Amino acid sequence: MTETTLTIDLHNLQQGRIAVKEQLLPFLGQWLGAGKKLVLTVKLRTRTSKQNRRYWGGGVLAQIAKQATVNGRMFDAEVWHEQFKRMFIGVIELPSGEVVGMSSAKLSTAEFCEFCDKVEAYAGTDLGVVFEDLIPHEHYLRLAA
Repeated sequence: MTETTLTIDLHNLQQGRIAVKEQLLPFLGQWLGAGKKLVLTVKLRTRTSKQNRRYWGGGVLAQIAKQATVNGRMFDAEVWHEQFKRMFIGVIELPSGEVVGMSSAKLSTAEFCEFCDKVEAYAGTDLGVVFEDLIPHEHYLRLAA
């Protein structure tokens, strides 16, 4: 009994039933049978590493940073990301009264696709960015759903 956590990706009802029967129930039985107490948490899957690479790794933000100007100035990917979080996810007020964008790391795969849609639409329409060689994020949503 060395493994203390179990993570199972659930993709559809049939696969979920099999995973519960073959992975979850034996795991629970092992620990509960030994008198241990457990916490079971079920949550929507957060954005995937493939979605993250599409957004950060030479994809969306990199192309915006290379093409977009505001009042003749260019900004790096991290600055654009902060701007987009504030615009499309929301803000958190700091004790100083300043605000920062809410994290995108906790967005589900579908929410992250929606966020990317908004970023790309804004960048294309308002900033004149022309995206090249981007795999449609619907592809990543199908893979992660």
